[in-house]
Amino acid sequence: MASVLLLASLCAAPIAAADPPPPSGPDGAAAPASAPRDPALTPAAARAAIDLDDTNNRLEAVARQMAETQARATSAQTLIDETNTKIVANQVKMASLAARVRDRALFIYRRKSGADSALLEVHDASVVNSAEVYARAGFSVDARLLDQLRGVERRLSDERAQRAQLHQDLADALARLDATRQQLQDTRAHEQALLDAWGAVPVMGDSWLSADEIAAWFKATYAVPELAPGTTIDDLARLFVIEGRTEHVRGDLAFAQSIVETAAFRVDAGNNYAGIGACDSCSGGLVFATPLDGVRAQIQLLRNYADPGSRAQLLGNPPSPGLYGTDPVRAAALYDTFPLKGRAPLWNMMGNGNWATDPNYAPKVITVFAGMVAYAAQHR
Repeated sequence: MASVLLLASLCAAPIAAADPPPPSGPDGAAAPASAPRDPALTPAAARAAIDLDDTNNRLEAVARQMAETQARATSAQTLIDETNTKIVANQVKMASLAARVRDRALFIYRRKSGADSALLEVHDASVVNSAEVYARAGFSVDARLLDQLRGVERRLSDERAQRAQLHQDLADALARLDATRQQLQDTRAHEQALLDAWGAVPVMGDSWLSADEIAAWFKATYAVPELAPGTTIDDLARLFVIEGRTEHVRGDLAFAQSIVETAAFRVDAGNNYAGIGACDSCSGGLVFATPLDGVRAQIQLLRNYADPGSRAQLLGNPPSPGLYGTDPVRAAALYDTFPLKGRAPLWNMMGNGNWATDPNYAPKVITVFAGMVAYAAQHR
């Protein structure tokens, strides 16, 4: 099995837009050149591509941490607001009870002093004495309730202080994460600038083009694809973008690779869009059960070529059974021990034994991709 992973044959020349304007990538970035301007810089460019992928992964991790921390901070603020509401409600109860305690105390005071004896419209002293007894009893109960409410206020105040401290700690953590994110963004910009200056095109990363843009470019070539029954070029473009995103591989460039490998899908290759398993001295290649299987195998194999740290357990999906077999243990072992792992982090390094034997393989794929980008830029 390992031997069929080493080579893939070239099936056709690329299709590019006629007389395209100078293409540009996201945010006006320069479109890829056909190869690094200085071949001596290839090792440095490869290192920069690997570093860029690592930086992007770290940025994604920081973004997840920030989202989680922000959610916790929002929850902490909600708890603070709830505690404040409880404190206000408790203070209202305390104010009402304190007023009642004052009224009872005033009654008892007046009863003792006789200050209000003329106002009492009663003629039986026992009634007045009974009222004083009830007032004293009520005063005692209200005083205890007031003490309890004061205890509740102290507890709620302590709770609010703890939650406020937690909220502040989370805000500080968010500030640190934001500073880390800014540093990583600056690092990414520097690494991308180096790659742009060298004309280097990483295999890993986010797709520049959407599935709709990829499909629109293909339709503009007027090529008639031979795809599995029920599958459209729109479906296939979506698969490349989705599977690429899952493995952090450039799905739009993988699509360009398939254009080269299949003569713009004019060759019915059994859902094998990248010549996987084919070789210069043999015919055909592997056959995949569905378009999804074929795209997934291609994307996962590209990640293995580009990412020296790729491991089966880190894949977004299990290793493709059409390429690595149905035994999960053996499939993982085959993926993890791929002999060319991390050998081509740049598309510029493809060919000459990396995926294909054709020494012009990389320029052909990159030229197709440049045409795709140019077409998308013209029609946005």
